Amino acid sequence: MVPELHNPNNYTKILILAADRDDDIGSKTGLITPIVGRDACFKAASQLAVSDPEEADANTIFAAIRQYDNLRDKGSDCEVAIVAGKTNGGIEADQKLGEEFRNISSDHHIKGVVLVTDGVNDKEILPILQSEIPVISVKRVVVKHSKSMEESYAILGRYLRMLIYDRRYSRYALGVPGLLLLIFGSLTYFRFEREAFLISIGILGIAAIIRGFELDKIASDFTRLTPEGYVRLFSTLASILTIIVAILQGYTIASETSEYSKVIADPNLIMSYGSYLLGVMLEGSIDLIWVGITISLVGALLYHRLRKSIAIVRDVVALVMLGLLYIPIREFSLILSGSGSTVNLISYLLIGLASTFILIPFIYKYLRSKKRTSEDE
Repeated sequence: MVPELHNPNNYTKILILAADRDDDIGSKTGLITPIVGRDACFKAASQLAVSDPEEADANTIFAAIRQYDNLRDKGSDCEVAIVAGKTNGGIEADQKLGEEFRNISSDHHIKGVVLVTDGVNDKEILPILQSEIPVISVKRVVVKHSKSMEESYAILGRYLRMLIYDRRYSRYALGVPGLLLLIFGSLTYFRFEREAFLISIGILGIAAIIRGFELDKIASDFTRLTPEGYVRLFSTLASILTIIVAILQGYTIASETSEYSKVIADPNLIMSYGSYLLGVMLEGSIDLIWVGITISLVGALLYHRLRKSIAIVRDVVALVMLGLLYIPIREFSLILSGSGSTVNLISYLLIGLASTFILIPFIYKYLRSKKRTSEDE
């Protein structure tokens, strides 16, 4: 379909331009742009289609040639050309596109442009052309549903480059898997398959803890020697250590029961005694677990208080919720071990829910009014 031109007779010569921003034509055929003229463009498109039949830019060039033929049949004075950027894209590609276009427009006295593209890089190419010569029309060539696919590939490529070259992500996307592959391969070579598996799982766990608790960010704050960095680092490490000790303590208590000995002797009994052992373990560790979580939340509260962040409201609410959940969770552990009451659990949950509806709005209102007062002062 021929795009509607805005009074093309007002222009001395119209250029039908196929723009290849990432220089597929150069990288896949070895041709040098700019390429001007119908025969030269047809030959270039044919070579590109032969080298890569799935290349969308070949269809774009053929569409530009067809557009050129249609305008010529209507008596318009026009020319067809191909310009290309660079394979790595970016500013250098745009500069090359602009330079090639200026050379064509000055040599052929171009006064208007019809841009033919595959629709992916329109936003990057249009400003380059419009800064030199009016763009009469834009024709987007879509081969079936290739536009959405190419856009998806472009987005995927952008994220892949970010994972590879952005230091914030590459350490986890490449560094951790690379370390795992190196260790697993080395130990497997010496027939330490079990050790390789355990070490790999341990490294994954450490990486998850570091990212999950933002230890890398905390360490970065620590290296800057800021007070909030010290507070956050200390509270996080203390919280992790406390929770680890709590879990070990609960496991130790559970392992001393006769039910644990029965499960060790016959693992099939885990379905019979599993809930009891979980309840005993939770009951023996819940106090220290709550202490560990409280340390983390208090550290976060002090951290946000020193930074004068509104996130302090969230920390206070989290502390209140932690306190309200303590008794229901303890009752739940007693139910698992066979000494609790479902009625008591439901009662504690209802009391906690009612307290939440009463306390949370009050806390938000109080902290916001206090913040507003401090800002006025």
